[in-house]
Amino acid sequence: MDFGFTEKQEKLRKSARDFFLNGIPEDFDPGAETMFSLTKAQTEFWMKFQKKAGQKGYLTPGWSKETGGLGLSPIEQGIVEEEWGYTGGRWPNFSGLHIAGPAVQIFGTEEQKKKFLPGIAKGTAVWNQAFTEPEAGSDEANQKVRAVLEGDYYILNGQKTFISTLTKPDYLYTLARTADTEPKHQGISLFLVPGDTPGITYQAQGTMGLGTQVNIYYQDVKVHQENLLGELNRGFYHAMAAFEFERSGTGNPATHKRFLVDFIQFCKKTRRDGKPLIKDPEVRKTLAKMAIDIEIQRLIAWEAVWRHSKRKELGSKPYDLSGFFNKLISTHHPEKMMNILGLYGQLRTGSKWAKFAGKIERRWQIARSVHPAGTLEVNKIVVAGRGLGLPRIPAKFNKVIAESLQEKKK
Repeated sequence: MDFGFTEKQEKLRKSARDFFLNGIPEDFDPGAETMFSLTKAQTEFWMKFQKKAGQKGYLTPGWSKETGGLGLSPIEQGIVEEEWGYTGGRWPNFSGLHIAGPAVQIFGTEEQKKKFLPGIAKGTAVWNQAFTEPEAGSDEANQKVRAVLEGDYYILNGQKTFISTLTKPDYLYTLARTADTEPKHQGISLFLVPGDTPGITYQAQGTMGLGTQVNIYYQDVKVHQENLLGELNRGFYHAMAAFEFERSGTGNPATHKRFLVDFIQFCKKTRRDGKPLIKDPEVRKTLAKMAIDIEIQRLIAWEAVWRHSKRKELGSKPYDLSGFFNKLISTHHPEKMMNILGLYGQLRTGSKWAKFAGKIERRWQIARSVHPAGTLEVNKIVVAGRGLGLPRIPAKFNKVIAESLQEKKK
């Protein structure tokens, strides 16, 4: 099996790398900024740079030229995303690029494609994925936001929560219940909702790890039926199909690698008991294990990209091992780094005593909130069932286990 790239693909890698590095300030510290805790100036910078990348076609390199992309293969798109991931930068329109945009490509009408895709490809529009609700997270089918057709408009009412965003969105890619059915999955539809539609309210929601997210409230929000994406009552299935584009990116292992490389340089320069940290055998062993983790994640991500390039022959992958490893590394690596730093690892950015600019503590905090795209536990269940073919525990055993745990508490 050949794990290499062609000469043409390596030229693309260099071109993308040069563009990204030349556009980002030299003093940019990828570990100091966090996705949802940016200042106004930082957010404005990333919006401007997003537009520049859109002009080059680097936001959507795998899209057709007709829809604003470069018409490249999934492998070549993976190369561009890997180079972007290594910079540690962030696109304000992540949801549009990786979730809403692909869904419109697959399920949208020609009119919807012409209306919505150019803004995503050019980097001028920002989308939010508005799926999670107080009672619908990992159980995505338990949607309570209701959409009722009245004339030419659907009227939406209800609440979305834990919505990740950098700035007020131009559009919301949202699920809503359009029929009461059993099973619940069959009564949900997808809508493309303008973010400034009357009746939509945004409320800041602080979190422990991911900074500020938002609650979104729909109160008699009128959405034209032309903004229904795909088939009525098939939104759950459309959404699940589009997730394949979000969760198998090559950028995640590249981002982890960049952070580890920077931390290794820190360990080479920082001394403890008169010796550089890197000279400690246990430190070296830990760093080596982390490097192996990231290389495994990278190979898994590239296998997913290759599999995606063969979708017509092989079909969609029924589970997301790449996303699982991303959550695993996001959770375990900050703890390992904190153990290397000792008590200094608990100090936050801004403290004069903080080591490595307090970035380890920040990473550890983020690891408390790895709920986007499902928790680590939910990912394990999916991989166990769909990947390994393991049976689910019968409901009666779940009841016995729950009763046993209650007895222990007493």
